[in-house]
Amino acid sequence: MGKMTFVFEYEDGKEPPVSAGMSFMGGKIVAAAFRDALEEPEVCDEIVPDPEWLEKASSGYDATDSQL
Repeated sequence: MGKMTFVFEYEDGKEPPVSAGMSFMGGKIVAAAFRDALEEPEVCDEIVPDPEWLEKASSGYDATDSQL
């Protein structure tokens, strides 16, 4: 099933009522965020260490020995 994200801007207090299951342009609303969710940083589904950090950690790299 395809999904799309739209961000609409309304004057304060003039936002339309929204509910799950509501129809819009031939589709059904399954989730709504009452903020600009696209302005938020992306979040990963799982936490994974940075590959560069892993390489340094496995090679015995000591951050206290490095010079900036």
